[in-house]
Amino acid sequence: ANNMKYLILVLLVSIIVFSQCDSNLPIVGKEEKSEMKKFLEGLPRMCYFARLSGSTQGYKIIDNNDGTISLVSFSNIGSEFCPPPFGKTESIGSSKAYMKKCIQGQVYRQAQNDCKGIGTAANYYGAQKFQLCPTNVSTCGDLSPAKISCMNETTGGKTWKDFHNFVSFYKEIKSYFKLRTEEIPSATNDYYWDSGSNIAFNLDGQLANPTPNYDSFQYILCY
Repeated sequence: ANNMKYLILVLLVSIIVFSQCDSNLPIVGKEEKSEMKKFLEGLPRMCYFARLSGSTQGYKIIDNNDGTISLVSFSNIGSEFCPPPFGKTESIGSSKAYMKKCIQGQVYRQAQNDCKGIGTAANYYGAQKFQLCPTNVSTCGDLSPAKISCMNETTGGKTWKDFHNFVSFYKEIKSYFKLRTEEIPSATNDYYWDSGSNIAFNLDGQLANPTPNYDSFQYILCY
């Protein structure tokens, strides 16, 4: 797909160069003009082929600028070097998940669209840790301090029901949070709870070792 993009770019640059040349100049003779005419006539077909072969699919993060982010499916079709209607277009599918942009305890700033409302970089702008359960038991359901923290959230006008290890499930989410290392706890020993178990992981997707007790304190990501 990349080779096709470079080929189309070179060809289009050639069109521009030849179109700027005076017809009386020897560099553009009848033979060259004939070949250029053939190329121009075949351009739609070439771009149609590029559109078919250049499609990519996957997931991407969209910042909603309201304290939330979305993981959405998408597809890119065609080449950015081709004219309409064959040029590159993007189709956005349904949201796979919504997540809070900020770690619990942080304060979202609308104007700056960041999570630096309180604290400093030294304490990750107020990011707090929560227990999975008040006592070291295997499950505490809706009595989980971590889950209660998410259920009490109203960020973005949404209902936040739980927390999960989406950082492990989707590399796009992991990459997004790791790019914000100044405000997001991202050291190797900064762990996040996984809902419904005593598994905790860091932003590299590595599990805490040894496995923490249920009543220990870890960060959480609400979704």
